[in-house]
Amino acid sequence: MTNVEETERPVDGRVARRERNINTVLDVVVEMFTEGELFPTIEQASKRSGLSVRSIYRYFADPTELHDAAIKRHRDQSLPLAHLPSIGRGPLEKRIDDFVAMRLRLYDGVGAAYRATVHNATHHPRLRDELARNRNDFRVQFERQFAPELAALKGADRDAVLSAGDVLTQLDAVDLLRRHRQLSVAEAARALRTGLLGLLESA
Repeated sequence: MTNVEETERPVDGRVARRERNINTVLDVVVEMFTEGELFPTIEQASKRSGLSVRSIYRYFADPTELHDAAIKRHRDQSLPLAHLPSIGRGPLEKRIDDFVAMRLRLYDGVGAAYRATVHNATHHPRLRDELARNRNDFRVQFERQFAPELAALKGADRDAVLSAGDVLTQLDAVDLLRRHRQLSVAEAARALRTGLLGLLESA
């Protein structure tokens, strides 16, 4: 009589190998994002990962599906970087410091994948939706962290402060400071803190 465990072990091995291969190629794609290659081809991913083109096409129908999966894996791995303890509580300056430190930490973790999402979103609806969702989540997080100051404002004034603070702290703005203006982490933090303090102290 055939042992059930013996018949299951090869299947489990194939599943584990498939998952390992998928994760390998996704990590390679994220590495290429980091290096500035924002639309890696299947062939490039194959050469870099050591997996055959045929194998990668078994896992992903086309490059867009591969990029989607790489961005999602990277985002899921980086979720702890966006965590804010005691959100919305504490003195304003402490909340500003915590918020700025979190956004800079998040940028260092996901900046490359974020730039790839922005770059490819124009032509790919799934990535466009992902980008919109991320930006909305960042706005909500800002709104929650600075709820006491926003609550003191009404109507158009509240909307203006919320929109200004949201734009100032989106990853697009952090990318401008860190990559284009080439500010250090400390310099970027000072710029963001100064902007937020001036905006929210006047609220």
